[in-house]
Amino acid sequence: MQWRKNRIAIGGVAFFALLGLTLWAVGSRDDQPTGLGELPSIELDKEAITSLEIIRPENERVVLSNVGGVWRVTEPMDAAADKSNVESALNRLADLQVARVVATRPENYERLQVDEASAVLVVAKAGEDTLARLMIGKYGNGMTMLRIDDHTEVFGARGSMRYAFDRELKSWRDRMVVSVDAANVQTIRFESANGTFQFQREADGWKVLEGQEALEDFDPKQVTGRLSTAARLTASDFAPEDTSAARAGLTEPQATVTLTLAGDRKPIVLELGASTEQARELYLRRQGEPTIYVISQYLADRLRPDAKTFETPEAPPAPPPAMPSAPPGGGQQPQLPPEVMRQLQEQIRTQQQQQ
Repeated sequence: MQWRKNRIAIGGVAFFALLGLTLWAVGSRDDQPTGLGELPSIELDKEAITSLEIIRPENERVVLSNVGGVWRVTEPMDAAADKSNVESALNRLADLQVARVVATRPENYERLQVDEASAVLVVAKAGEDTLARLMIGKYGNGMTMLRIDDHTEVFGARGSMRYAFDRELKSWRDRMVVSVDAANVQTIRFESANGTFQFQREADGWKVLEGQEALEDFDPKQVTGRLSTAARLTASDFAPEDTSAARAGLTEPQATVTLTLAGDRKPIVLELGASTEQARELYLRRQGEPTIYVISQYLADRLRPDAKTFETPEAPPAPPPAMPSAPPGGGQQPQLPPEVMRQLQEQIRTQQQQQ
């Protein structure tokens, strides 16, 4: 009988405990941000987007426009756009999925980097119609913080997306100087203070047309390596718009590389100019085009080879003799020098005394 009374008492306590937890959960839910049923729906067709306006912090503004089926940078200048980076941005918009509401009060904007000073503003348009206006903030816990259109809430979008828009102007421009199939190049000619060398593709490899007297042990494979650099040459940056050809050292180039392709195509001539104000960079231009590029010292050196570049490389030195094997049963690893061991032991003792 006593057990039954206790069971009733225990049941009553459990009932009221569950009731309290239920009321607390309901109240807590009411205090939480908007539920999933109230999330904004964003469906962007990347094929319908005709322009992207991107404003980074510090008011760096770039406009990308689809002009006749080709994406270009149209503000602050007119230039070919980097296809890969534009495609990445469009894909992130097309894949945009809003997962939840992260915050509802404006005082959280700065912390989540969706305020005017920190966010990357992206406006996607189809013609004159605005498809979406996004304030892209920080990334955390698998989500990117967003403010969408006129909503005051901060939403969490699945995945990372800020990286696809937070780019310098130079990253939106096409930095590819030359993009041809190396197999279609029939002749290549290097001219610089290091010498003049011209090679022609033959059925059995490369033949020297110019500079033979300077080559003691010609290795055709070395031509292929230099050709690969010239045929797929990508700049690291662009010269400032007010940089003249004379200032860039291109009125009298210090080196030229000429590629002749199969068919009647016009030869490609690369002109290497002077050093930039930054260390280990040089100006470069593709002859007949207005754009002045900036390339690294490493690439510049590959475009002005000397005779030794095209010679058979020396055989690498023989490896050192192998260390004697450990004695049977396992051996000790080489010991540290006694003075090093003493220093380590002294440091350990000092740390222990300080604890």
